[in-house]
Amino acid sequence: MDPEKGHDSNSTTGKRRKTTLDHPHLWYLVMELNRKKDVVSLILSYPPMNSMNKERHKNWLRDVLKINDKVRRDMEGKTESVSEVSSKTIKTIKLLLNHSLDDIEAYVPPMIIRKMCDQTRPLTCPDKKLRNLAVNFATRQILEEIENPDVQRIRVFAGDLIRVISAVKDLPQIQQRFDVVIQVHALSGIEEDIAIQLGSSQNIRVLNEFLKTKSFLIFLVDPFGWTNLYEVGKEWWNSNNIQKIVCITRGQKIYPRTMTEDLLIRLDDHLLSWQLFCLNFGENLRLSCFQHKAIDVVEKCCGHLLAVVLMARALKRVRFDFSVWEHASYMLSLEHNRSQMVDRVLCNTLAFILGRCSDSALECLKHCVFYMERERRDKVDLIQEWIKQALIRNFDEGQKIVGDLVGAFLLESSENGSFVRIREEIREVLVNSLFLLRDGRGLTKAPRDEEWEEFFEIHLTNNKISKLPNSPNCPQLCTLFFQNNCFLRAIPPLFFQHMPMLQILDLSHTKIRSLPHSLSGLALLQRLLLRGCKLLMELPPEVGELHNLKVLDFEGTEIIRLPVEVGKLTNITSLKMSFYGDNDDKWKDDQYYSSRIIPHNLVSNLLQLEELIIDVSPDDKRWNSNVEDIVEEVCQLDRLNTLQIYLPEVLLLSKLWKNASSSSANISGMLFRFTIGSHMKRIISRVPLDVAAKFGEQERYLKYVNGKCFPIEIKKILGEATALFLDRHSTATSLSEFGIGTMKNLKCCVLAECDEIQAIVDADVNKDLSIKSLEYLNVYYMKNLKSMWKGNFQCGALSCLKVLALCTCPQLTTIFASNMNFSLRNLEELVVEDCPKIESLIAIHNHNYAKAALLFPKLKKMSLHYLPILVSISYGLIVPSKLEWMSLYDCPSLKTLHPGEVQSRNLRTIAGEAKWWEELKWNDSKHFRPPNLDSIFVPIYWDKDLTTQLAEINVQHQARMQETKPSQQPAGLGDFLKTPAVVEDRTRSKQKQVA
Repeated sequence: MDPEKGHDSNSTTGKRRKTTLDHPHLWYLVMELNRKKDVVSLILSYPPMNSMNKERHKNWLRDVLKINDKVRRDMEGKTESVSEVSSKTIKTIKLLLNHSLDDIEAYVPPMIIRKMCDQTRPLTCPDKKLRNLAVNFATRQILEEIENPDVQRIRVFAGDLIRVISAVKDLPQIQQRFDVVIQVHALSGIEEDIAIQLGSSQNIRVLNEFLKTKSFLIFLVDPFGWTNLYEVGKEWWNSNNIQKIVCITRGQKIYPRTMTEDLLIRLDDHLLSWQLFCLNFGENLRLSCFQHKAIDVVEKCCGHLLAVVLMARALKRVRFDFSVWEHASYMLSLEHNRSQMVDRVLCNTLAFILGRCSDSALECLKHCVFYMERERRDKVDLIQEWIKQALIRNFDEGQKIVGDLVGAFLLESSENGSFVRIREEIREVLVNSLFLLRDGRGLTKAPRDEEWEEFFEIHLTNNKISKLPNSPNCPQLCTLFFQNNCFLRAIPPLFFQHMPMLQILDLSHTKIRSLPHSLSGLALLQRLLLRGCKLLMELPPEVGELHNLKVLDFEGTEIIRLPVEVGKLTNITSLKMSFYGDNDDKWKDDQYYSSRIIPHNLVSNLLQLEELIIDVSPDDKRWNSNVEDIVEEVCQLDRLNTLQIYLPEVLLLSKLWKNASSSSANISGMLFRFTIGSHMKRIISRVPLDVAAKFGEQERYLKYVNGKCFPIEIKKILGEATALFLDRHSTATSLSEFGIGTMKNLKCCVLAECDEIQAIVDADVNKDLSIKSLEYLNVYYMKNLKSMWKGNFQCGALSCLKVLALCTCPQLTTIFASNMNFSLRNLEELVVEDCPKIESLIAIHNHNYAKAALLFPKLKKMSLHYLPILVSISYGLIVPSKLEWMSLYDCPSLKTLHPGEVQSRNLRTIAGEAKWWEELKWNDSKHFRPPNLDSIFVPIYWDKDLTTQLAEINVQHQARMQETKPSQQPAGLGDFLKTPAVVEDRTRSKQKQVA
């Protein structure tokens, strides 16, 4: 075979015989048809497509393979004249290309299908989680195609060749299905390699006869894609056996003149569910700290295309509410042991969505499920029927609900919205599912006893229920959600006695003080959630009888110690704990008090643990005396992939790193949240709650408290960390001393009360200043900080920075130099507060250079507070064309503004003192004061708390932005999804402190 031309020569000396593929139009048609075939095959491997009646598509795929075979035979000289064959073939291919994908396009938009069909699309390199997702879905398709008798030769384009092979090869069903499972390399002689591995003679004829009698699966590693799979083992094939070749190719280039496989799978195409989620969510998740949450949601949708779209549109409504995303991920992971459950993923998705919908929307949807025709229904007739059934009050309300349901993807519309129908998959799940959904209704009473008998799932979250029935009969109940019922103080002793099927129990954020003994009868319970039960101080020993428990979560409780019986929960995979940290001697005589908050060898006995979170008070002497033993036990958990722990000494981190590196639990591949350094718990933190919350959301964070010097263990962890909180470090003069060059993944950095730091980055200390991944930098109470950057600025060093906050830095004089402008092109929010030596945000060294530059092109929010000698924001150099918010408070020297600083068309709020605004002058004589600014000015009052006022103004600002930017609003859901009834107030008054 000629590797350059990609086809066989018919003669080594004469001219090659003309074939049908010498017809250029035919060749392009063949390529287009085969690419469409590959894309359709891939999409059909995804639910719900794989559970639908897809015989029409299967017949079409068989026809495509037949035409391929016909073209191949012509290439081998086994058909009639070229002109006659070309004409017939072109006609057949054109008919096949017209194959309708309407049912597929109901889930996957044509634009995504067109992009997948693009043969020139380059391979991407997504992050690790997305690669894992693609490999998992590609594995599923390969397994399906192995069962397809029409497909014998499969080529997979994948960057990680060995990983894709391993994902399939080692599966038990593969070993049972085939007589021969073998892996060979294309560059080493395929037949010879197979013969050697089989331990037989290298006689090719003997090998052919042997394989012809066997069911075989051959994995062929072909890095460059040079192998024509139709030329491999021509004498092996026997229709009586299952025989497959799966060829893994690293590149994307194949022979341009032949069809060398039956099916081509591109690993990139298996990012389909992720692309579908991003498209329906509508915002760039790749640049968001929520990307890992979104990937987690997509992963738990298991590639279910309808579930992915539904979740994306539902979460679009709440945008980046962390608690809602957590709940969505949790809901998707629920298991069901019910024979009538048709679709677990879709059931969980609908339970999440419907549990948050309004009463009227829910009743209208139920009406559609049980009474709407299967074809479609006139929208006007449907609304009139709803009115007749007293489900809604008027036509306008019906119009809105229809729009919301269509936008939520629960109904689909046709003929410009004149007709609607409910999706059949949704109808089937809702007809066969029994939910009691009463979240967020303000209920004060629990459902009647007889209602408990009917349902598989009961959702009663965000209510005001204070009393539960004594012993409800729940023979079918699998899931009970009761979180955020803040008036519930006690659970009746026999409450769980008649719940034999209960698998998920969520009592989080209630005021219960104890759990009843009847809990021990929940033999099937898999998840017990007690988060935020602040009055709960003990777990009963009966917890140890829950042998099927996989998740135990009591973060945010006041548990005194962990009962030794928890060590019997050998199936547990996730354990999240919080402990009471008071050292008051009054507890020493308590029966539950112990010198150990976690019994010895308990953690090491839980060998299935994948996630371990231990939240303790840094004041707890019991923890400090036993933490070394806990670290040793943690290092024995081979399956652990998530760890949160407090280590009073850096030496313990060294021990954890060393022991974990020698075991299967490798920190470099782990999600970790480490707090290092002995300290006392603070009642009031100097870091705002919203900043602390954002830091806590990071995948891998290191909080280093009261540190000295720069331990090598800290530098190693920073090489893996996505977030750093440096708190009260006593010797550091800059962040550079920790080795900025190793912080390749750092996205979030918080610095607080590090009194010796004089510059954030010091180019004289460390020449490698590439912190290009940093997105959030927050600096608080830095006594001697003088500048952001010392020494020569490295171009592009802060190119990803989106938020910068500098608060209470009394010596700070320089924030930005004019040569930093291009590196800050992604800055969106700037906060400078209580920095008394700041005269301007820009330090001008070369006025002409600075004038030529457009600074901060993406800046949306600017807050300047308590800056007594600020005389100019930027001398007119900052021209923020996308600015939406500007607040200026207690800046008495700021007498003038430059018109360019407020010329953004997106500007909707200017907040400041009324007197300052009235006396303000415009310092450019060539321009007058921009019009209409008075209409967006909001006064700040000196006799009221600034933080509270800004929070209130921000609510008004968001409303203005939604009114004026309808295209940026989450479309389609309207009021369909309610705001949770319990909203944590994260605002706190600013407390001025002397540095």
